[in-house]
Amino acid sequence: MLHAEIEHLRELGLIGHDVLGSGRTLSLDIFTSPGGYILGEETALIECMEGHRGEPRNKPPFPGVYGLWGKPTLMNSVETFADVPIIASRGADWWKDQGTGDSTGLKFFAVSGHVEKPGVYCVPMGTSIRDLIDLAGGVAGGAELDCVQPGGASSNFLGVEHLDTPLDFGTLAEAGSMLGSGALVVIAKGTDTLAAATNVLRFFRNESCGKCVPCRVGSTKAHELLTDTLQAGGELSDERRERLRELETVMRKTSICGLGQVAMGPVVSVLDQRGDGAAEPPE
Repeated sequence: MLHAEIEHLRELGLIGHDVLGSGRTLSLDIFTSPGGYILGEETALIECMEGHRGEPRNKPPFPGVYGLWGKPTLMNSVETFADVPIIASRGADWWKDQGTGDSTGLKFFAVSGHVEKPGVYCVPMGTSIRDLIDLAGGVAGGAELDCVQPGGASSNFLGVEHLDTPLDFGTLAEAGSMLGSGALVVIAKGTDTLAAATNVLRFFRNESCGKCVPCRVGSTKAHELLTDTLQAGGELSDERRERLRELETVMRKTSICGLGQVAMGPVVSVLDQRGDGAAEPPE
């Protein structure tokens, strides 16, 4: 579909020659990612596009200063591009009016987990967690809600006391989580949340590019500790709780990219909900 649209633009004379009068040719190309979670990190994708192994770069410099082929590069998500036409056609004021409270615009949320109607929902930014779950039919089977991950696998678990938190960047950060990818995961009562967090960590361990030691070694060590704990009945000793928190601090402060920085967050948020010691406030 994208190739057909690019060819159509070329036929209309909108690309492929000096349309800007600058002596430069305007062109559009499609790069197909070889896959891998780490390539969602912008500099890792740039490295891939240049023909290198998909590993994050140290930042700064950021892509807006030094990006693809060393040129200033804008990196945007599909959702951002999808928002542009309606903003252009209806105006910025219309877009701002779509949000609720202090929030602006519309937002896509992928709702999954223990809900009656999992799917992708477009709602006003600032919609509460409770309202989005209700929109998705409520907790599956009428079960009681235990917790949610509001921003995908890398976001910290939030308990039922945060159900009325508006889904926006600032409000979720204040609540101790993040908007992230806008993927709300609903967890029903009776679920072993430590096992769920361990499963998330296993994913990050497997998807780590391995470039930096804190992420590569830390995620492996933490997963081993948690797996042993679950096999032994799920009760964490004081020593293991302390070790897990130490690993989270080191990974968050020293990993090169966001994957290592947030990989242990869901685990620590579960420890907080279980009352397993006080968490160190994020910097």
